[in-house]
Amino acid sequence: MSPAARDTGKRLLRASLRAARSALDPADRRDQAQAITDAVVHYATGALTPSRAGGRPSIAAYLGRDSEPATADLLQELHARGFGVVVPVCEPEYQLSWVSWVPGVALRRSVRAPVDEPVGPRRPFADVPSVGLILVPALAVDRSGQRLGQGGGYYDRFLAQHPADSPGAPPRLGVVYRTELLPAGALPAEPFDQLLGGAFTADGLQRFEAVARPV
Repeated sequence: MSPAARDTGKRLLRASLRAARSALDPADRRDQAQAITDAVVHYATGALTPSRAGGRPSIAAYLGRDSEPATADLLQELHARGFGVVVPVCEPEYQLSWVSWVPGVALRRSVRAPVDEPVGPRRPFADVPSVGLILVPALAVDRSGQRLGQGGGYYDRFLAQHPADSPGAPPRLGVVYRTELLPAGALPAEPFDQLLGGAFTADGLQRFEAVARPV
């Protein structure tokens, strides 16, 4: 398949997934978002143990927007349980920096993407202390670990810069609605794509056996 045909296929797939996501009943979206919150908190409190100094690890999360699974309650709950929470800020050249999120932090609209971003000191990912988990937004994830994002390219570049098999790398886990977890091989794959080790849905953490790195 030619690059142009692949790009066209991805655009059509994204449009279909966005339409299906928008068509979900608002009450169903809320219920699924709450179940995802419960699943992430259950995983984090069980798998991410405090350091010897007594502090919990940081979690690289994100601010859900539009019809994405809402993350506002999730961020509140993680913060309340003592996790450091950082969310991304879009930088030039499709790079991400990270800002600490706390309840009530001021937000402003990004000049580079249709997202809100917290106001505060920006850090490269390498300077975020003790990251134990990366939550990755997606339009869909398949059971081979393949992810389809919104198409901006920010997370593709970020994940490539922090490979899952590098020493001490935290798990990279997607966040999607039930219907957006697809069978293995359902999503188009490119050589530069970065696989996820699992995904959180309203049914809990779904681990992908085909992805070598454990979660």
